[in-house]
Amino acid sequence: MNLTAIRSAFALALTLSLSFNGAIVANGSESETATAQPKMAMPAALPPKMVNPLKAKTITIKRKSAAVFTVKDPEIWKGKVVDPKIAKFVAGGPLSAYETYPSITPLKKGKTTISLTDGKKTYFLKLTVL
Repeated sequence: MNLTAIRSAFALALTLSLSFNGAIVANGSESETATAQPKMAMPAALPPKMVNPLKAKTITIKRKSAAVFTVKDPEIWKGKVVDPKIAKFVAGGPLSAYETYPSITPLKKGKTTISLTDGKKTYFLKLTVL
């Protein structure tokens, strides 16, 4: 086997092994090696902010996030957003094989107030969506 054939075989083997780990950028010349460019995974949404409504008075979240209320008996909690253009209340409770907490889904930037009740007491929180 001559040197050119060895280089070609090596470049092919390197290209095949790197193709399983990310995108390949090659110069087109068989004598040059390929370089792997890792793919950066961008999250579709930010993780939620966990909020205890019994203690919190204000909530600040980014638009691609959410506020999840860590409460006992999630299914009994009701909520209302004063400005429904800013955010939406999502009730908690049983969902398929698990139980969800009540939450707030931001819709656009702004400020509003949220009222939450467990049927006995009502809690008011100020919400800022960035």
